[in-house]
Amino acid sequence: MTVTVKNTLKTYWGASDFRTGQYEAVSAVLDRRDCLVVLPTGGGKSLCYQLPALVLPGVCVVISPLIALMSDQVEGLQKKGIRAMHLSGPMQEDDLVRALDNCKFGNFKFLYLSPERAQHPLVQAHLSQMQLSLLAIDEAHCISEWGHDFRPAYREIISLKNLLTDIPTIAVTATATADVREDICKTLELQAPEKIIGSFDRPNIELRVASNSNKLDAISAALEPKGLPSIVYVGTRKSAELLSNHLNNMGHKSAFFHGGATEKEWRIANWMQEKTPVMVATTAFGMGIDKANVKRVVHATLPFSMEQYYQEVGRCGRDGNTSTATLFVGPEDQRKLWDRLMASVPPRDAIQKTYKYLCLYFDIAYGELPQELLEFNLNLFCKRYDVNPKTTFHVLELLQRGQVLSLTQYNTPKTSLKLEINSNPKSNILIDYLLRNIGGITESMQSVNLYDAAKKCNLPLQQCIALLKKMEQNGTANIQQLHVDSAIQFLSPREDNITLRNVLKQMDTFKREKKRLADSVWEYCTTTKCHRKKLLNYFGEKTKNRCESCSNCMKNNTSIREVIQELKKILTNGETVSLNQLVIESKFGREHVIDGLGFLVDEEIIVQEKINFYRLK
Repeated sequence: MTVTVKNTLKTYWGASDFRTGQYEAVSAVLDRRDCLVVLPTGGGKSLCYQLPALVLPGVCVVISPLIALMSDQVEGLQKKGIRAMHLSGPMQEDDLVRALDNCKFGNFKFLYLSPERAQHPLVQAHLSQMQLSLLAIDEAHCISEWGHDFRPAYREIISLKNLLTDIPTIAVTATATADVREDICKTLELQAPEKIIGSFDRPNIELRVASNSNKLDAISAALEPKGLPSIVYVGTRKSAELLSNHLNNMGHKSAFFHGGATEKEWRIANWMQEKTPVMVATTAFGMGIDKANVKRVVHATLPFSMEQYYQEVGRCGRDGNTSTATLFVGPEDQRKLWDRLMASVPPRDAIQKTYKYLCLYFDIAYGELPQELLEFNLNLFCKRYDVNPKTTFHVLELLQRGQVLSLTQYNTPKTSLKLEINSNPKSNILIDYLLRNIGGITESMQSVNLYDAAKKCNLPLQQCIALLKKMEQNGTANIQQLHVDSAIQFLSPREDNITLRNVLKQMDTFKREKKRLADSVWEYCTTTKCHRKKLLNYFGEKTKNRCESCSNCMKNNTSIREVIQELKKILTNGETVSLNQLVIESKFGREHVIDGLGFLVDEEIIVQEKINFYRLK
């Protein structure tokens, strides 16, 4: 390790030594060699390109698939005093040029781009004129059709790579099977790449798969003892809110998190500080959030893929201490998983209709390609054309995958307006509120949170929207944006069936891949063999030994008769004993104790006084 590298590691990461695989990756990049890095979640993949980029002269270009992930990494670098920016969200060409010039002349070290933005001619032209140090491809599994989160735009990164021929390329991911790794190297045309493949095993995480008819009680039991930092993953936004409420009623301190949740930063901060140690969340939670001491990850709903499962499980036990990952399986879960997967695959006619309605909505003529960003509100669009919002959103995702359009979602719907004071009566409660609370709204365009305004005025949101529309028509309000929740930029000219040809062609392949992913999850859930071995084998890592710490291995090592005898012995004095105390006193795993208690309750040998408290009959 050179003095410069050692000092950089100490200065910016506060570490004296590299983690497994990091030194090899950093050395390869500094030697200007291409590199593929596959390290587990929490294994420090970002350091593999961030550290050498700080040592080398020039700007490191990072391709990343998610705005939230880019924002988190840029914020983290800025906190270290490193100049970094990301070009995400809707941007007019003038703003894009200004940002790229700022990057070129502003002593920046990192420029984060989405794969779609990396293909923009202006971006490529400016990058070809900059001094660059490295091209880093984050979440590189997105490049492969065999991956769990295929993004067609990732396969186009090669056009940017071929433009930047004198710098090395590093591709990093946490979840890549052998086929995906080969596909990454081939598609990116990596030249004799250094391949650093870390072990997928996280031996400090105990893997549990449990079948239980009462999931709510079982989830509550899995979160005992209370107060330890935990994540519970569910499949829908509604489930997140309902389960969080149920857990709070059962004495847990929990909050919920999903893509549509309000006050996201506040929710995350409370969880990080362990004011609400249990976070009930959809897959929207966890990416880019680094909390080392998470003790438990619980899956109340089956994940969509083994890759997703591995990523989410890997969010516990990052401090190296023993932690538990519990996956609950119900009798109908295989069908429910398939239904949920297929819900994200819209029918062909829905794709064709949505595209047609979009062109009508934005008044796009045949052969036309709008250059400007187009503001959009999904619910208003769906109401106008009487279409299902969920299906329509999945169509938009599919059109984005197929590079027909680019969709940017706002965290909070945006409204920008100016009121004409002379003709605005104060008798209307909404107008009165805006005049009193939004400074300068009669002088220039101001940003308004219409959700908050409607709530403060105790008015339905739709009534507020209708009122502002009416005011715009009669000239008493100038509206630039009215409750838009996203922006769309079309990437291909309107040619109807010709534009959609590739998207529709991909549908059968898309469905086959969904089935493969679902089948692999179900095989993991229902295996009678070692779960850890099954998980590692999925990622191509061979192991002969059983782990002795997953639910199957422990079940095979422990007789239910032994557990029952021990439980009866503990309960002989007739006192009511908690589940947690039974686990401690019996020295059996929680899973075995719950199985034993279930048997004793069914046989009416013991009674359950209240949730998770038992006594002999």
